[in-house]
Amino acid sequence: MSSEDRKPSEIKEEGRDWLLCGLEECEDRLSPYIEENSVFDPKSMGTEKLKGYEDPKVEEIDRRAIEDGYLSGKWEASILPENIDEVWKDIRELVEENKLWGAQVTTKWIRDKRNQDSHTVRVYTPNFLDENDVLRVGKLLKKRCDIEEKIKYKPDIYNVLQIYSKEGEDMKLPREIRYEL
Repeated sequence: MSSEDRKPSEIKEEGRDWLLCGLEECEDRLSPYIEENSVFDPKSMGTEKLKGYEDPKVEEIDRRAIEDGYLSGKWEASILPENIDEVWKDIRELVEENKLWGAQVTTKWIRDKRNQDSHTVRVYTPNFLDENDVLRVGKLLKKRCDIEEKIKYKPDIYNVLQIYSKEGEDMKLPREIRYEL
């Protein structure tokens, strides 16, 4: 592996915000990941697969995600500095085993710059509408990486549409967080 095998707690180079694992080649890794983990292929996702919705605004966002082909999403966790290197090592192993599609973690440099108490870890899935895969990944993270804190999952389409917590509230949308474990 390239720089991803470095420890996030030790990276102090200015401008080095994130370490990546699997994301650089995520398109090449998509087919094997889908096949090995029985994931519904986001490239063949049609709007007919949408389930019934209580909120038409959420249905519209999901429909837009399908139409634009932007179905990825991510679990996000806050990890204390004393635990981050071990958690990142476990995540890298899961990516190498093809049980996770890709991940990123903040470095010491950006954590210090932002004066944050913890590192942020994001673990991506290729299709936020595949609830089985999303929950499989979340449960795997909690169990294999010993993450006791709550983790949250957000579809990336909300970022693409620039809908964050404040904007979502202003638009009277439900929270952009789809799952919590």
